[in-house]
Amino acid sequence: MYFIRSLARMSPALVACCLAGCIGLIPSPFRPSPGPQKAPQPYDIAQAFDIVCRNYRLGPGDQVGILFLAEWSIPYGTFKLDTLDELEIKFILDPQLNEKVIVRPDGMITLQGVGEIQAAGLTPNELAKRIEDKYIEAEIFSRDETRAALKNYKLVTVHVVQFYQKVKKLLDAVTSLASGGRSAITVNPDGTIDLPLISERVLAAGHTIAEVENTINRLYRSGPIKHMSASLALGSAQSRKFYVMGEGVGGAFDIKQPITILHALAMAGNAYTKTADLTSVILISRDIHGKPIGRRIDVKRMLDVGDLGSNILVKPYDVIFVPRTYIDDLNTFVEHYLGVVARFKAFADVLK
Repeated sequence: MYFIRSLARMSPALVACCLAGCIGLIPSPFRPSPGPQKAPQPYDIAQAFDIVCRNYRLGPGDQVGILFLAEWSIPYGTFKLDTLDELEIKFILDPQLNEKVIVRPDGMITLQGVGEIQAAGLTPNELAKRIEDKYIEAEIFSRDETRAALKNYKLVTVHVVQFYQKVKKLLDAVTSLASGGRSAITVNPDGTIDLPLISERVLAAGHTIAEVENTINRLYRSGPIKHMSASLALGSAQSRKFYVMGEGVGGAFDIKQPITILHALAMAGNAYTKTADLTSVILISRDIHGKPIGRRIDVKRMLDVGDLGSNILVKPYDVIFVPRTYIDDLNTFVEHYLGVVARFKAFADVLK
């Protein structure tokens, strides 16, 4: 009881001074430990620009433009027939057997006298040799005929009249008057994209445009369409954001172009208040291995003397923390403990 009454008699100002004298010994809950100051190196700036611009990694909500193109130039002897290709088959021994055929969806063609022959996946010369062997086996051509006067000639020739028909039909399906041959694809919430004629979803989140492009071309060439290439371009970036929190600011903001720490704080709005400590703005980034890196940046020095050496680029998913000043921490501390003293005084008055 005596202690409470004595505490109530103490001057609130004296208590505030005593408590304020100890504030240097108490870690502030509003201000993180700044840690060692590190000036950004040219490598850091180049790496940040590389991540923001050239090696941007896709995320959910990003739009990717995909352009399908036929491979009009391939090495000699590597062209292989595909389904829907139109062929003209000519026989030097009997022109009456000449005919035009279309490779069926199952890869087969049907010729008079010998029936079905596998065509898809063969070169024109391989198919011609297979047809010749079929006609000799069926004794439509005799071996004596083929070994005598015509031994230096090809008995069967295959002319490709219409090729890449499957590729053309795909291009027709994805072509519109508005976009031409380019289609806009949005990265799904699970980080994948859906493509025509590919049953499995392609993982895009966390990968660059070049990496996704290589994956798509590999899947098409190993699957339904051989002679086609896909070209990708970033349409709009909806997933790359940076985050600002702390004194007077807070929120997520889009990165639509390379921005620096000053640009980021300007976008955040109320960072330049009297209670914000711009000498110790904390930037939390991740390196190429995903390890978080904290860095203290003296924004006030940039503004006061024009020292832009620390005005580094902000990368996607970076977090910027604006702490409160020591003076504002002191005010909060004093207001809190003055309230405690006032409550003690009121309690002591009740006990009188």
